[in-house]
Amino acid sequence: MRYAELLELAPDLRSFAAQIPENLDGLFHLKSYPAHTLIHQKDSPLERIGILLQGTFRVVNEFENGNVFMIEMNEAVSFIGEVTLLAGAATTSVTIETVTDCLAAFLPAETFDAWLRQDIELLRAVSRHVAAKLYCSSYNRGERLFHSAKYVLLKYLVRQAEEQGVRTAGQAVVDKTRRRISEEVGLTEKTINRTLTQFARDGILSIRRGKAAFSAEQYHRAQRELRVYMSQSRNGSFS
Repeated sequence: MRYAELLELAPDLRSFAAQIPENLDGLFHLKSYPAHTLIHQKDSPLERIGILLQGTFRVVNEFENGNVFMIEMNEAVSFIGEVTLLAGAATTSVTIETVTDCLAAFLPAETFDAWLRQDIELLRAVSRHVAAKLYCSSYNRGERLFHSAKYVLLKYLVRQAEEQGVRTAGQAVVDKTRRRISEEVGLTEKTINRTLTQFARDGILSIRRGKAAFSAEQYHRAQRELRVYMSQSRNGSFS
């Protein structure tokens, strides 16, 4: 498949590159993925670089003890394997799995690398794309180390409630499983269960069919509680 055909499928790709050197074109392989399937596994050999044309995937880190931590969510247009390539590593450092149905185009890793070497603007655009993701990660890094589990979990739930429209609808239900929440905030399910029970007992939120729910009053109270938690260290003392 040729690059011009990819631009027709994903016009936003043009912000990275309007064309590809002729000697590298025609080598794209298009692949569709249904929701909730793997694109690549952590520690896999880096054989190809992908361009997400449509859909959303999530990037997770899996550990030997079975714990999974979600690093980020990426929407099209995005790349698959570019961090490993730019780092000069031989194997991938994360697992990528689809959240929605996805369409991606792949090039052999050596072909994509040659494209970067021949197109400085593409290299700059991809590097800027990677840097933007790392900036967000760096900005929030350490939050789970230096704030209490209550703060980390409540901040996440409040943000989810806002995305569900609590400000306009006056209520919201965080429709995610405890396992998914655990992966996204980096807390164990046991800690999440215990903390949610405490929040419900204190009237900060309600539990509806196992899901965290907020009324308008609870949402505003949760925001006040966040300000209190923010001023505390992990052991509960005020800074």
